[in-house]
Amino acid sequence: MKDVAAPRPDPDSRPIDLEIGPYRVAAATAFGPRLVSLGYRHGPELFAQLPDDVLITHPDSGTYRFRGGHRLWAAPEVPAITYASDDHPCVVTTETNGLAITAPVDPAGLIKRVTVSLEGERLVVDHHLTNAGFRPVTVALWGITQFRLGGVALIPIGTGIVHDPFQADSSLVIWPYTDLTDPRLSWRRQAAIVEGTPGPAFKVGSGPDPGRIGYLFDRHLFLKEVLPAGMGTYIDRGAVAQFYVENSFCELESVGPASALDPGSSVSHREIWEVTECADLATAYDRVVRRAGA
Repeated sequence: MKDVAAPRPDPDSRPIDLEIGPYRVAAATAFGPRLVSLGYRHGPELFAQLPDDVLITHPDSGTYRFRGGHRLWAAPEVPAITYASDDHPCVVTTETNGLAITAPVDPAGLIKRVTVSLEGERLVVDHHLTNAGFRPVTVALWGITQFRLGGVALIPIGTGIVHDPFQADSSLVIWPYTDLTDPRLSWRRQAAIVEGTPGPAFKVGSGPDPGRIGYLFDRHLFLKEVLPAGMGTYIDRGAVAQFYVENSFCELESVGPASALDPGSSVSHREIWEVTECADLATAYDRVVRRAGA
């Protein structure tokens, strides 16, 4: 249900559009930090762009509007922290091949900052979280990219490299609402394939080192490189890569390790994005599961 009492940003605060190498990017100024648009050369808009009534309401957090695009959340999914409203203006600074979006302190006492820079034909997306409160907080950085429905997601499971045939080396993680008989789900040797079409909520995750995850949409493949799980503590049973789909949007997500942040301290999390033209699912699968030097 739409919460008409929740505060809204100034509708005259328009996104800032920027060309970064071959990419077309837009950053919101009225809320965020959010990247609200992404395209590659003359290709299609890739990000979901959602109306205000696609939202979460919770007694501990109020209203959080999804809006689409790319956002930074704090995990684990605790409403008072994760769903803290970002309905506040952000400072957006641009340069020749990059931008930075900095939000004010949110209701959970956190400052979120997202920077984008060009590295060759790829975008380096860094997420920063600072504890501006008065108490320590333990959080993991959670980068979430919402796409238009109509594509296909590819979530690698395992590396395909046998180091020890007697020891498990990867995991597939499911959520309580995940139905493994969902017709949108299929399998390849090293990946789960999920159609990004409307239906019941569905989510899968992979760890500890999927390498990258992808979304194929309108003959364009979005790749997100995901950092492998290290020695720290990870939420969601170590699923550093995750995919979620429901009736309005689908998401590629990456999660960093949990960090104990004292007041005034910060933590960062990196994703690397690449978009390429891609003719079909077989080609997309090869690109997603390919490893450097493999």
